[in-house]
Amino acid sequence: MGKEKKGWRFTASELPADERKELLLKMGRLIKAAREERTTLEKFAQEAKIPKTQMAKHEAGGDMLLSTFLKLLYALGIEPEEFFRELEKKDK
Repeated sequence: MGKEKKGWRFTASELPADERKELLLKMGRLIKAAREERTTLEKFAQEAKIPKTQMAKHEAGGDMLLSTFLKLLYALGIEPEEFFRELEKKDK
């Protein structure tokens, strides 16, 4: 990134908790639907090397690390761009 301008301060606004929760729920549902088309929770968790309980939490809308999210998409054979396009379709 470029140099910070003198007197310039970056301020970030946080996504409201209710919107964040709703987005995570939608993402979890989409991950679950993709996984169910392929296999059971137990088999997928084993293949993806993610504990079954953690996988169930993510499918239920639990928060996750970006690295875990990418690992799930890779295991499902879904490109991030494709995932977010599908998520956007479901939002309409």
